[in-house]
Amino acid sequence: MGKEAWSQPGAALAGFVGGRRGRGAWYCYGTDRFKTVSLHAVWVNPLSSAEAAMGALIPAVLRRATRRWTTTRALWQRLEELYGAHFRAEVGKVADRQLLSFHLDVVHGRFLPGHPDTVAAGLDFLEEVMRHPLTVGDRAFDAAVVEEEKALLQRRMEGVINDKGQYAAVRLLEAVAEGRRFGIRKWGRPEDLAAIDAQSLYAYYETVRQTRPLMVLAVGEVEPATLEAFLGRVGEDSGAAVALDPLAPYEPWHREAEVIERQAVSQGKLLQAYATGRTAAAPDFPALLMYAGVLGGFPHSKLFVNVREKHSMAYYAYARLDGALGLMTVGAGIEFAHYETVRRLIREAVEAMAAGAVTEQELAFTFEAYRNEIEAEHDAPDLLIGRQLEEALVGGGWSGPALIEALSRVRREDIARVAEGVALDTTYFLTREA
Repeated sequence: MGKEAWSQPGAALAGFVGGRRGRGAWYCYGTDRFKTVSLHAVWVNPLSSAEAAMGALIPAVLRRATRRWTTTRALWQRLEELYGAHFRAEVGKVADRQLLSFHLDVVHGRFLPGHPDTVAAGLDFLEEVMRHPLTVGDRAFDAAVVEEEKALLQRRMEGVINDKGQYAAVRLLEAVAEGRRFGIRKWGRPEDLAAIDAQSLYAYYETVRQTRPLMVLAVGEVEPATLEAFLGRVGEDSGAAVALDPLAPYEPWHREAEVIERQAVSQGKLLQAYATGRTAAAPDFPALLMYAGVLGGFPHSKLFVNVREKHSMAYYAYARLDGALGLMTVGAGIEFAHYETVRRLIREAVEAMAAGAVTEQELAFTFEAYRNEIEAEHDAPDLLIGRQLEEALVGGGWSGPALIEALSRVRREDIARVAEGVALDTTYFLTREA
């Protein structure tokens, strides 16, 4: 695979070493701080309306059984033999990429009697799951397993509406995307499930296995050469790689658009999408982080203090950055009658940020809050891996001491400068039925 299939790679984040092999990439964070080793293997699949549901089914079916462990019970028995290793297979999403992920956490052998090579055994387990799933013949999965997972996936798809906060976030992104791939739901559409059968799903699995980039990441006591060798075994099948365009800030198509949806709800969900023009790879992304933090990232932030505490107009209020899309979401849970007032209060807070109305106390509190979060990442392998994964997809990023140092240098004029690129795209309001 040529370099055009990836975002332009930045250096591995602090603590990671990495490299490429075939159409894949590996990243290793070697440390003896943990008793476990976290191993992640991720197929990066371009989101497609027609194929998203099939992509979502692949981890669900592969985690059920393999040629060696022909039942789910046998597979989980193998995990028990690996000293209670924790395994999960799931579907995720970053911008317009669907992530088909396989995760294994295994105790390092030096903490066990006889010092077994649990890292090698864990990678062998992942290879078996990803390369040798249980099939009926050579070209089909087990039909009963596929139908069971289709039913479970349909319930997950339909269940989104029951979590009104999650549902509102999904609907806001769909409104912003207006048909573009980053607005596709990671699970796909319920109407696409009926056409999927054991044969078509296996054929799609072969397409993914043979053409999609594979990213392998690990945190713990593991040798980089071991990780690279695993990538070579699992990620170098025949077939041309699918090119993935580099992630860039999404292009806003709207300016202060408004979408109002009515349901039988007890609390209004007000969400706004702001285009920022910057992904996590931008040189001044730390200034944008400070912007979002002062605006609505923490309990001391403007939205929380002004909208929730001072005016008692919201049950909660926040601002969050999507560093892969270059999108900031502002959200609030409100009484239905407070819609216009809360919109005005949010607008005033955003305008204050653009005018540089940021106090030294707000800067200091926000920096300390971020520093605590960043330092806590080093105690959470999944967070370290997630940040490295985003960096690889975006093509750059900040982490660890470098990010703390960059945040410490952000001043009010830096925040005012990045604020010039922040523009309201769409407002979404989930309210009660008329």
